[in-house]
Amino acid sequence: MFEKFHKKSFGDRLKDTGFLLKNSFKVIGKDKDIIKPTIHITILSFILITLFFGSLITFLTGRFVGTGVLVLLILIFILTPFKFFYYIRQKADQSWIVYNTITGKDISYKDAHNHTKLEKSSLRKIALIEILMKYVGSQRSKKRGIGATLINLFLSALIEIWDLLSHYMIPAVVVEQKPLKKIIPQIKSLKNNVPATLVGVFGIDFVGNVIGTVLFPVYLLTLAIGTVVGYLIVSISPNTVWTISGFSFSWIPVIIAFYLVFIIATIIRKIVESTKVIYFTIFYTAIRSPMSITQNMRDELTHYLLMGEPIPKVTKKSSVNQNQQYIQQLANYIDQYIKTGHTEKQIKDFLTSKGYLVRDINSALTLAKQR
Repeated sequence: MFEKFHKKSFGDRLKDTGFLLKNSFKVIGKDKDIIKPTIHITILSFILITLFFGSLITFLTGRFVGTGVLVLLILIFILTPFKFFYYIRQKADQSWIVYNTITGKDISYKDAHNHTKLEKSSLRKIALIEILMKYVGSQRSKKRGIGATLINLFLSALIEIWDLLSHYMIPAVVVEQKPLKKIIPQIKSLKNNVPATLVGVFGIDFVGNVIGTVLFPVYLLTLAIGTVVGYLIVSISPNTVWTISGFSFSWIPVIIAFYLVFIIATIIRKIVESTKVIYFTIFYTAIRSPMSITQNMRDELTHYLLMGEPIPKVTKKSSVNQNQQYIQQLANYIDQYIKTGHTEKQIKDFLTSKGYLVRDINSALTLAKQR
């Protein structure tokens, strides 16, 4: 499916992330319910982080250690697996709200949650694969050498491709309402049905690990500030002192600083995740049923999908082979409209408004009818 998958440079991904964050809020502004799943995910993350740091403090102080161990065990074996299923369900809720918003319907968060309840089986399978991918990511080798490097590169590519694939699968599941065994072959064929204007962004990892890279120096700075403050208050809190290589400091400000950074980083990550859900839901709709998008939003959403780049002009290909391939792709695209009951006039008007040449539309229509 992602044979042309490629990863942008860090600078381009940072630029794209900023653009998506900015313009996703414009989409959210069309229906306030779109942000509710993000709020729910962030709240759960806040609870998990608080429980982790709470159990950590019991070990550092030596008080209520038994309670701390119990909380940590519950966190590791119950709450952490649960969060994967909860996150995927909330993303599905968000995807369904976005889909309805761009197709001119106004539904509530409760309506979306009731709808995705019908697809819990497929969503659970996506969550299970998500857990597996997290495990795969943790198995990256720390050894040196060509072999270890190649393995790490393969695992990194696998994880990033899954990230793309999962974000295509979520809208496919909630919109198509089919089991995964029917959804997966359909997603594999998406490449052949991507409109010419959007084919350039299909299979691009536009966010990647931007947030982690940006926040890494923040973590280091936080550690330094917390350590300095801890050194200054050693005399005030002698019972909380750590000594490393003769350097003594209180761990209290270090823990507090890290707790705050983890909370802020989590909020940022969840917002970025939401932008990806919004983006891919719109992308999927633009591929599968573009004419269902309300007329007054089509141009704005195309600008959003192209991440601010100008819409490429659709021109006839120079070589015969290239032109045949182009007409074949356009025929695949038109075939979707025919199957969904659109008339020839509707198809022609829509494609003409998108910049396709009339002669190419007619050729593709003829080819589509012959199937």
